Amino acid sequence: MKHEDVVSTGRRIIDHLAERTLDLGEAPLRVDASVFTDPERLAREREVLFRRTPQVVGWAGDVAEPGDFLARDVDGVPVLVTRDQDGEMHAFLNACTHRGMPVAAEDSAREGTEGTGCGSARRFICGYHGWQFDSAGSLVGLPSRPQFPGIDPDGFGLKKLPVAISAGLIVVGLRPDVEVAGALDDVADAFAGFPYDRTRTVVNETFRLKANWKLTVDINLEGYHIPFLHKATIHGIVLNNGIVDTFGPHSRFAVPIAGFESLAALPEENWPARLPMVNVQTVLPSTVLLESPLSTTMLRIYPGQVPGESYITMTEGTWDPLDEQSIATARNNHETNKRVLRNEDFPGAEACQRGFASGLDTMVVGMGESAVAHWHNVWDKALADAS
Repeated sequence: MKHEDVVSTGRRIIDHLAERTLDLGEAPLRVDASVFTDPERLAREREVLFRRTPQVVGWAGDVAEPGDFLARDVDGVPVLVTRDQDGEMHAFLNACTHRGMPVAAEDSAREGTEGTGCGSARRFICGYHGWQFDSAGSLVGLPSRPQFPGIDPDGFGLKKLPVAISAGLIVVGLRPDVEVAGALDDVADAFAGFPYDRTRTVVNETFRLKANWKLTVDINLEGYHIPFLHKATIHGIVLNNGIVDTFGPHSRFAVPIAGFESLAALPEENWPARLPMVNVQTVLPSTVLLESPLSTTMLRIYPGQVPGESYITMTEGTWDPLDEQSIATARNNHETNKRVLRNEDFPGAEACQRGFASGLDTMVVGMGESAVAHWHNVWDKALADAS
């Protein structure tokens, strides 16, 4: 049996297909273009939405076993998540306490995977001077120890960061006072149909866009653009008869793939394990989880150093055990998804940024783009509450 929330989503989409409708918002929203161009706004966003807000860095399956680790760049902060030999999870600043060099490479990889930042290790050795740390963050090896009189190794373990598993995802805080426990409780039920507790990373790749980070998020949140921006690829395959749900600040936007309506004739117990739809789940502040019939993708989106710049890390995972077939499938899906994003979505976001930077003063969000409106309201509210 599938999770009841997934079945409910499917039934709603079937109704929309029959009526040729989609979920609509209450009214259009006007967004001032300064939210994409103002350096002062960008500084507040980085402080409030990234430094003070819990950040998703991976699937729980990436650190499921003792010895597993995950190295990630999180808005420019190097982060290391480990599972020690006793099974306890930790997070640290991925910086040797001698000179600050990372102790785990962000392009580490399990056998058969590519540049994932994932692996298994009992020790983390700084490549600069060889200081060694165990998976609990303790300094356990200090070459030329007599050269450091008065230095107590117990005081030079890796700097700890808050970490928790929430809704099947690894969540960290970039500052010690960020509360991460239960950070995604609002979406726990909605995510229960997805086995993130066993999802493992296969491919991890980062792109730089000449577009504000919010525009980079927006490209994932509506189907209105599909017949136009994607007319050479997914138009006619992915349909704009979608549903939108919000869970506190978080959201789900789901659209059917052609042929979805055939499920209406089948008992729910005969529905496939993965419904023929693209399920887009977005969590605060800017992590997008996309599930399709074959693909499990995570997009982590961060601001650049100027308003018209952003970084997007695209991670492809698999629910299945890491073997030759599951790895090959995930790689193929990554390449397919990447072509659509790099050839169509990314240039679209960059073109919009040029428009706003050149003097267009307003973005209009239609009623059929209610997930976009939701997120701009969420981001604005977070900044207002913080001030």
